[in-house]
Amino acid sequence: MFKTSYSVIGLQEKVRKVILSKSAYKNIISIVESCYPKEACGVMFGKIKESTAIITEVIKIKNVLESSYRFWFDVIEWMDVILKAKKRNLEYIGLFHSHPKGSPIPSLADRHRMLECPEEIWIIVSYTPDSAINIAAWRIDDWGSSITRLLLTVA
Repeated sequence: MFKTSYSVIGLQEKVRKVILSKSAYKNIISIVESCYPKEACGVMFGKIKESTAIITEVIKIKNVLESSYRFWFDVIEWMDVILKAKKRNLEYIGLFHSHPKGSPIPSLADRHRMLECPEEIWIIVSYTPDSAINIAAWRIDDWGSSITRLLLTVA
């Protein structure tokens, strides 16, 4: 099982806040818009400082399901993106994806997937061309934990 860097180094404090850089936010929205009406997905990188995840870069990966209500990706592509980012001293933070016709609340399928890599951060973007963008960040720690909504700031 792949764990995010803050899990691996054993920090006791859990991430409670996410700061999404303006450029990373713009890139996520651009990716989501370009994939609509299918769910978009990608990988997020940056740094963890105490209880804050600072996301500075995002990279799109292909939704192999090509679905408007579900996503998943090629694990080899995902790991390749992560390894290349680690060579540039970026920490893996987690995943983002879109809900083209729903809210930014994790679906049951999302929650099951989140348990595959506990403690990573997931950002979900609710997007349709004729409505406001709604975005939220989430984390789940383990099988016995409930899902946690994190404070998300674009700065």
